[in-house]
Amino acid sequence: MNGQMIITIGREFGSGGHEIAELIASHYGIQFYDKQLIQEVAEDGMINPSVVAQFDEKPLSVFARPMPGDGSNLSMEQQIALRTFTYLNKQANVNKTSFVVVGRCAECFLVGNPALTRIFVLGDQDVKQKRIMEKYQLDGRQALLRMRREDKLRKSYHNFYCESKWGDSRTYDLCVNSSLLGVEKTADALIQFLDLRYA
Repeated sequence: MNGQMIITIGREFGSGGHEIAELIASHYGIQFYDKQLIQEVAEDGMINPSVVAQFDEKPLSVFARPMPGDGSNLSMEQQIALRTFTYLNKQANVNKTSFVVVGRCAECFLVGNPALTRIFVLGDQDVKQKRIMEKYQLDGRQALLRMRREDKLRKSYHNFYCESKWGDSRTYDLCVNSSLLGVEKTADALIQFLDLRYA
């Protein structure tokens, strides 16, 4: 592909959104950001990576406190979130980098960039539950509880920083149920869509 590509992947826990995003990035040979952002944001802001990891994609806690020595009234959750948004904005709009990013409200904070495509990956509960059971060695009840907890955290994080609502189809250019085709074929279908989008 010629020109810049910015693809954001919002996802329900257990939907395979991370894996789909990774397959898309690999297909196009572009940067992939998920947990890799922790090191990038840490180096960019000269922060200990363990601090970034602790508060990465975390909603504001009722016990939130300002970051020590920062001089602002923002909590550590807010500081890490804003540094992440700033880093992604710099990569997209200053460095003109092509990348796929998972979560981090990127579909909101990169709006206006003509190279942006916003995707949300969801799935059927039973399929997600089975994937979580296999991936994390949990029983059915534990998997269901974790799925609900993780989605609640993602929704809270997103809705705190964005005007749009997490998972609302109007926030995205395309929403897809990965349970219908499975992870690899869903990635293939999205690549076909993206080929047309960036042609």
